[in-house]
Amino acid sequence: MRVLLVTNRVPFPADGGYAIVVHHTIKALVDLGCEVTLFSLNTTKHFVKVKDIKDPLFKSIKFVQYKIDNRVKAKDAFLNLFSDQSYNISRFYDAGCASKLGHLLRSNTFDIVQFEGLQVTPYLEVVKANTTAKLIYRAHNIEHQIWKRLTTKENFFIRKIYYNILSKRLQRFEFKILNSFDALIAISFVDEHFFKSICSIPVHTFPVALNLENYSNNFRLSPNKSVGYIGSMDWRPNIEGLEWFLDTVWPSIRQLDSGITFHLAGKNIPKQFKIMGDESFIMEGEVENATEFISRQHVLIVPLLSGSGMRVKIIEAMALGKCIIATSIAAEGINYHHDKNILIADKADDFYKQILRCFTDKTLITKIGEGARKLAEKNHDNAKLSKSLLKVYQELCEPKG
Repeated sequence: MRVLLVTNRVPFPADGGYAIVVHHTIKALVDLGCEVTLFSLNTTKHFVKVKDIKDPLFKSIKFVQYKIDNRVKAKDAFLNLFSDQSYNISRFYDAGCASKLGHLLRSNTFDIVQFEGLQVTPYLEVVKANTTAKLIYRAHNIEHQIWKRLTTKENFFIRKIYYNILSKRLQRFEFKILNSFDALIAISFVDEHFFKSICSIPVHTFPVALNLENYSNNFRLSPNKSVGYIGSMDWRPNIEGLEWFLDTVWPSIRQLDSGITFHLAGKNIPKQFKIMGDESFIMEGEVENATEFISRQHVLIVPLLSGSGMRVKIIEAMALGKCIIATSIAAEGINYHHDKNILIADKADDFYKQILRCFTDKTLITKIGEGARKLAEKNHDNAKLSKSLLKVYQELCEPKG
């Protein structure tokens, strides 16, 4: 099976949710004997020096990149308001990139072309014009829903109007293009239900899948009663959620003077958070090993108030057997049970109470962590899910009649 994956960033190293999902997909397909070609937009936001990639998996695939400047520019964003295009999508299109992708397709034969996310779907027409492969769209989330939720939470009037415009344009684009594919892969059963309501093409669900053998927790816990958060801080929903936690939950925990420490890690942490660091607020910044950071914490928090899809960091933390406190939006799409394999808290007072429970009930952290690992083994094992994905490919490619 010859598979071409088209991605909106280079998924090496696998250091973020999107990259982890794509990286594990590549690993699974290679292990199953597929010939994998990766065509990646190497964007300014997530630029990767390809010559520095040391991952052995990278050597087992054919790789083609196109460097693209997708930075948000004030002038372009303003002028876009007078068009009917989605600025979230148009920033990822470049005629030179379309030409290079077309050449790749004419020079090679593929059975499957899989578009990883909505940002690369503007290249659908050039793909259709240059291959007879079956076309799959993998929805890492419901894109317009992210901005719709951000709109409802935004208090600044001008920004609220702008977010509303973005969400409506994204929704029109998303709804229009989905039925142009041969099949759609959703990342959660929640997303599957939504896509089936608007699509006439087959919809399959393949949740975030991990190579679980890489998630054995061999790191020592923090000597303090630690509450940790890790995430990319150049994504608006992460900033919004962390602001909410630090404004409404953390001050009450800090006042207890109970020895509980908060540890913050992630890329591109804004200055507003960095200046908050003190004895109880440990600013760790961009960490070399995210798995080690997660393993060291007694409790992981995921206080998302908006967003869509499935949070990879929650699945990773579950695979490491960690106790997680999250909002229901953060845990959306995961087949969880509150108080069994995760703790759900949607209000500040509930978040506060769950943190206190973790450090007063001597068995709770262990109980939730063990339940989380069992959930990961049951629902997020890459070895099991990859065979089902390959079966979908094979059924699509079977001659009809």
